[in-house]
Amino acid sequence: MPALNTNLINQANPYTHAPNFVDPPFVEKQLDAGMWNFKGVPHFIEKALKVPYTYVDADGVHVTEYLLIGFAGGGAY
Repeated sequence: MPALNTNLINQANPYTHAPNFVDPPFVEKQLDAGMWNFKGVPHFIEKALKVPYTYVDADGVHVTEYLLIGFAGGGAY
């Protein structure tokens, strides 16, 4: 799995409108706007990315988990 770099996050930002950006195939994206709650407070999310990452646990097993990135705000609401 390729390493995640900050260019992916910056270019996927729906508020910057990076020209000709194509999300890498290993990243899932959600384009339907919605609400995420953190500590009981709702946040409007314009776009979300689900980026896989792997690590080796204490038993030596390779585990895949996901980093969820939600783009909130941007003056959209």
